[in-house]
Amino acid sequence: MKRITLVFLLALASQAANAFPSYATGGFRGANLLTGEEIKGHVTRLLSMQKFDECEAYMDAHEVELEKRALAQHVTLPEKSGDPCKVMRLFGRIH
Repeated sequence: MKRITLVFLLALASQAANAFPSYATGGFRGANLLTGEEIKGHVTRLLSMQKFDECEAYMDAHEVELEKRALAQHVTLPEKSGDPCKVMRLFGRIH
């Protein structure tokens, strides 16, 4: 898991213009439960965050929605790995 986190952080560091390069292509937990427009909206919303608390609240609500969809579709979400809000704070995108 540490290796995945390291790779993720390195990818973020190398893509300064886009804090979440894999997110744009649906490379995140639960993306298979979202439409293309919802993925785009999720990434846009994350990148618009200004404050850590705002990001955490949004991600908590997002997780609730993913859990609802997974339950309705009888699928199991993979374990969480990483926290985009903490990553954005680490790189100074939010405070």
